[in-house]
Amino acid sequence: MLLKSDNKKDMKKVSAKPIQSYSKVAPFFFLTTRPRTAHYAWKYIFTILKDFFLIQQLQKLHFTKRPVINVETDIDDKIPFVPDHVDTYLDFVNFFVQPMDMLKKRLGYKRASQYLCLYLKFLTRIYKNSSLIYRFCLTTTTRPKYYKSHKFRTIHFFDPHLLCVPSIHVAIAAGTYAWFKQCFKIGIFPKEEAEQYLEEIRNKAVRIVESVLFIKQHSVNCIPLALYMLSSTMNKSFFSAHDAADFIDALFRESPEINSEVRQEILEHFYYMYDRTLLESRFSADWQDCIRHWLLDFASSTGQKINLTN
Repeated sequence: MLLKSDNKKDMKKVSAKPIQSYSKVAPFFFLTTRPRTAHYAWKYIFTILKDFFLIQQLQKLHFTKRPVINVETDIDDKIPFVPDHVDTYLDFVNFFVQPMDMLKKRLGYKRASQYLCLYLKFLTRIYKNSSLIYRFCLTTTTRPKYYKSHKFRTIHFFDPHLLCVPSIHVAIAAGTYAWFKQCFKIGIFPKEEAEQYLEEIRNKAVRIVESVLFIKQHSVNCIPLALYMLSSTMNKSFFSAHDAADFIDALFRESPEINSEVRQEILEHFYYMYDRTLLESRFSADWQDCIRHWLLDFASSTGQKINLTN
């Protein structure tokens, strides 16, 4: 009884801590080494390597010759390049890793493991779903040749920049928010605490999505297509059209770099692209068909040749 009492006291100490105060490193160790989560953790890591990193590196080294198209639009020219947003962009991994440490510390490993496994399965699924598009056609944008910062030099050195549609950053940012929103509904935390966590996750997710445009890692086409993927590959209540609209509406509300007129143009493009793919998907055999059709149409409309025979 004393052990259980002490454990409850320890959990109470961390109950009010913001998620960003939890460990960024510990999950990599306890997820991969402890029996309840190791299988799902290693499967996730293997999927990232196979369905994300390897696809790009094989193309970069000319082992594969998949078509590559640039998915920029005129709207992207209206979004300024703001190097200061690179810290938010690079905080992406911490964003979805730290909540796992929070679950472990708040619930204890044994109880948290069931949720951790479900979360890892969800993250794995995002990479697998995205790879169905990546293997069809690679996509890129024109990045500024900005090398003044070590962080940008690192990005340019390690990232071949060939997997823009759909954006993994966007899918995981919005998806993590949606996943924890569903998770907290079952009452694992007191309502007030769950709301605090959820608000923090949502705010950070929004900033991450904004950052991919500010540092020119993605175009305005990459965001709605990633949101569409979330809506069409999970159950209907996970990330509905209403959820997507709410998430889109939260973007660039507090971004002085973009005036209200440009913000409205960006958001209207997001709504249009999301609605277009969602509507077309109702008449398609597979969810990815409408993204493939859009890629072919966009390449044709912008004078880019796309050879699918390679």
